[in-house]
Amino acid sequence: MKRIVLIIVFVFFTFFSCNKSSKEVNETITTGQLNVWVDETLLPIMEEQKAVFESQYKYAKVNLISKSETEISKAIVEGKADYFVLARKLNANETSYFKSKTILGKVTPIAKDGVALIANNNDDIKQISLIELESYFKGDTSVKKLVFDNANSSTLSFLMEKFKSNSLPKNNVSAFTTNTEVIKFVSENENAIGFVGVNWLTNVDLETENSLKNIKVIPLVNDKKELVKPSQSSLALNDYPLTRTIFVLNYQGKSGLGMGFASFVAGNIGQRIILKSGLLPEHIPTRELKIRKKI
Repeated sequence: MKRIVLIIVFVFFTFFSCNKSSKEVNETITTGQLNVWVDETLLPIMEEQKAVFESQYKYAKVNLISKSETEISKAIVEGKADYFVLARKLNANETSYFKSKTILGKVTPIAKDGVALIANNNDDIKQISLIELESYFKGDTSVKKLVFDNANSSTLSFLMEKFKSNSLPKNNVSAFTTNTEVIKFVSENENAIGFVGVNWLTNVDLETENSLKNIKVIPLVNDKKELVKPSQSSLALNDYPLTRTIFVLNYQGKSGLGMGFASFVAGNIGQRIILKSGLLPEHIPTRELKIRKKI
């Protein structure tokens, strides 16, 4: 009896050891598991990328970890994260961590995004200049309530850097938890300006879609004195003042699924997904025309 038990234990241990070894050996650019830390303002577009990638490669599993920019930065320097999708490259502090580990990163630009300003349909605001917007951030005026998704979000840090502002005004500024909450709040309040990424206006669930019926996108006055809204054409021509680039940043220091996923997102299929989302792909997908003879 004792001998039988020992044999069962041995077989059980051997099976799981081999299984584990097989998983480690078999990680390739199209197989294995990958943890991707995603700036939460970019989550909708990356969910689409994940779905299509996994449908094409059935032995690949991409785990999206949605966090604010500040939370991702903290995870980087604590050694918890090595693969990210952000609306910026790594800063000096983050880069120095990987240099200390002698890890060289692979940075892949995949799209251009625009920070959209939204208002309630009943708000009488027709346009806004960068000078006016800067005055809001510096507390020179309190005409409107400024609404953000998160106090630690990349959207807020992008605007703070844009307007060289070290701190937000104490009054008329609110931060929620998600972009969905920003859209909902603006749809119900007439004296607020919300700040959201373009992909949150195009890739939405039913609840958010209903809220979008009650909001409008505010045109910005650019340097050419033109009124522009964030669109693929205005992003491509650099006419929209609040444009930012989205990157896939691979600091794993090894070959594997991370390289495959980045190549997919930057490749033809991934760029078509971005084009369909309303963002501007880094590389415009080509389209072959077939000439058919008339009979």
